[in-house]
Amino acid sequence: MSRPSHLALPLAALALFVGGCSGAAGSEADDDKPADGPDLSAVEFEDATGLPDVAVEARDNTFQEQYLEVTAGTAVSFTNVGRTEHNLYPVTDGSFTPVDATDLEPGETATITLAEPGDVAYYCTLHGTATKGMAGTIRVVA
Repeated sequence: MSRPSHLALPLAALALFVGGCSGAAGSEADDDKPADGPDLSAVEFEDATGLPDVAVEARDNTFQEQYLEVTAGTAVSFTNVGRTEHNLYPVTDGSFTPVDATDLEPGETATITLAEPGDVAYYCTLHGTATKGMAGTIRVVA
């Protein structure tokens, strides 16, 4: 009679993990995805280019407008119109200075200015992750 191996379950889990990691590197779906950010391939950006400042509402567990296109140098103000505190963190460190929850409590406004062209993904660490939940992206154009 054979004895079940105490390694059977861990080895099976490892095989599933390794098998699930094989993906096509450099696929088209990755073209609009920042290294650690959201997939933007099917996103329509709200055109706010040419405006000197733009407003985004932090409303309970969402940002409105979630996807904006602005001209470099535009001031983007985030106002908490919800009932709970929020914060604002860039997906890519250094994209902008993070805004702590103490600075974005209900009724408060925080403003960031983005000078460099590119996609700047952001999120609230209290109600989302870099890729889902309370998250958004600002596309900055020259």
